[in-house]
Amino acid sequence: MTTTRRFLTFTLPALAVMLANAALAVELDPKSVVYLKQDQFKWRDPFNKSPANGVSLHGDGTSGFYVNLTKWNKGGNFSRPHSHPNDRMIFVLGGTWWNGTGTAFDPPNTIPMRAGTFVTHLANGVHWDGAKEEDAVLLIAGVGPAASTRATETEGKFSSLNPTAVTYLAPDQYKWRDPFNKSPTNQVILYGDPSKEGPYMVINRFSPGAFSRPHFHPNDRFITVLKGIWWVGSGPKFDQNNTVPMPTGTFVTHFGRGIHFDGAKDEEVMVLITGMGPATSTQIKQD
Repeated sequence: MTTTRRFLTFTLPALAVMLANAALAVELDPKSVVYLKQDQFKWRDPFNKSPANGVSLHGDGTSGFYVNLTKWNKGGNFSRPHSHPNDRMIFVLGGTWWNGTGTAFDPPNTIPMRAGTFVTHLANGVHWDGAKEEDAVLLIAGVGPAASTRATETEGKFSSLNPTAVTYLAPDQYKWRDPFNKSPTNQVILYGDPSKEGPYMVINRFSPGAFSRPHFHPNDRFITVLKGIWWVGSGPKFDQNNTVPMPTGTFVTHFGRGIHFDGAKDEEVMVLITGMGPATSTQIKQD
């Protein structure tokens, strides 16, 4: 999988104008689809002076499903050994994120998780993590409470990750539904089972020209555009020209039972989707 190394990127002015004009020409039904582009994110520290920064995209982490961005700023900034009561699904959007497990805090010997890596912090597993020479941007999702419980630190060296605390998949370990990527759309399941109840995370890949038809899902879905420009429309009538461009980094919410359609035009598109299952799709009949 080819993944952009940096999440926070700048758009060429001409492209920005084109996308802005396209967005102005189309209105999405806010009961079906809403979105935030990168310049609309409300960071906890707008001046980015703290060791770590964050954006709450959905939920507050106290109960129910939540999605947030965490940015570890470079310079050896690390959390201390701690645990969470529930699993956390984490996708490294940019940079290199360093992880360790256990109560011996030892940043020099941590394991690197590079952009495109999917990480699970398992419930009650003691771990610690942060950034070294470059920033690390993470999308984190799960079911609250997401509270952090500090562990009592001990002396010693860290050598390997405890698989009962942290597991991870690098992009070359992903098991795509179509390993040869010959179909118009493809998918890899990173966590859970989207057909069943419970949290899940998947990546969907659209080949150029591939579009879904109008449909809806029973529950909300939270989507981050990983690569390319994803085009999204709402309502029961399929019309590729009546879509809004979602550039890389955009965060999109598809509300439960909201009718929408989406896909790729001139380039391959990849989107990261998370939520609470079932995530089944009901197609809308076309006249």
